[in-house]
Amino acid sequence: MEQKQRHGGKERSAAEQTDVVDLAASVARIATFAGTNLASRIAQCEFEVAGLEKAHIAEWLGRGSIDQDLLVAARTIKRSAAQIDVVLHALGILLLLPEILEGGEVVESLSLGAGSSKQSRFDLETNRRVAEFTFIDWRGNDNTRLQKIFKDFYRLAEFATNKKKELWVTEDGYVLKYLMSGSSIRSATHKNRDVWECFQAKYPLVEGVKDYYRLHAGAVSLKVYDRDIAD
Repeated sequence: MEQKQRHGGKERSAAEQTDVVDLAASVARIATFAGTNLASRIAQCEFEVAGLEKAHIAEWLGRGSIDQDLLVAARTIKRSAAQIDVVLHALGILLLLPEILEGGEVVESLSLGAGSSKQSRFDLETNRRVAEFTFIDWRGNDNTRLQKIFKDFYRLAEFATNKKKELWVTEDGYVLKYLMSGSSIRSATHKNRDVWECFQAKYPLVEGVKDYYRLHAGAVSLKVYDRDIAD
């Protein structure tokens, strides 16, 4: 059994190495196709294919090395890119731990996946703090992401504990503007029905995000990575 498990481990390792090689090869193929300016490359393709018949299109594809393997390469990259948010979330938290933890502070639980699980209530819980982390690069049109911020803030604010409560973000301009805005609680919980139902049960008269933030701003510390991490 032990030998089989070790053998299985080797198989998994080999498979992982193959995945990395395939991804690297795929990136190289797509980079070659895109060239230095993808928009220009696409425009060139549109111009050259216009007016061609079936047989000539096939010949044109062959000359440009545009084939099914190139399409597979694009799909390989897309599958890998779909997981990048999880990778970013996990690595971001892990690398921040030595920077934000205090002497004698012990990690009690971590939730490194994108989104806290029911088993791990928060991204980080120690003997001194509970914290949620987001690594969003704000663009100015981030309604869905801001709804996540409200959910994180709400969950922290409502959690009964004497520990510090922290919400870590890349920058707090958009976040504070949203939390102090006239947005409705209903819109803020649009994609989180469970939060909406719990909120309604406890705060039936609170209708705006700013009203809830005013009640709990002192309970949750809004932290910015570049600003609030000690040197």
